[in-house]
Amino acid sequence: NAYINPVIRIAISTHGMLFLCNRPQSCILDKGKVDIPMECYLRYGETLTAGANRLLSNAFPKASDLKPTFTISYHLKRTDQSFGLSVHVDMEDDSILCDPRFKGGKLWTFQQIEHNLGTHFFSECFELEYEHLKQVIGIREKYKVS
Repeated sequence: NAYINPVIRIAISTHGMLFLCNRPQSCILDKGKVDIPMECYLRYGETLTAGANRLLSNAFPKASDLKPTFTISYHLKRTDQSFGLSVHVDMEDDSILCDPRFKGGKLWTFQQIEHNLGTHFFSECFELEYEHLKQVIGIREKYKVS
């Protein structure tokens, strides 16, 4: 009777930095820890693209030009019943991040993040994803067309 719950997690980067905020106190896991701002379960029969677009349109109803990019799939070590699908969105205009739902959110440099890794400051999922996100963002910044 094993089952898998795919979780879509959307990381937002702008100007080579990651946008992070505190997880709500209502979360089951890692309450109050710093994490990427969006996650939800993939619905039965829903594609990754449709799920990521649903999550983005719920978070940013007025922003229709966001283009999510699939970055990594991984198995959460905490349980045999779920795995993460990480999606990355690169934003040129970070003004839409000034939204009450992301209260306390801010842009983090890689140096700031690395200073706090391994100190139980970030969520477990974020720590699993971090190195990969850093590589993806670094490559995108290096080859970005101005």
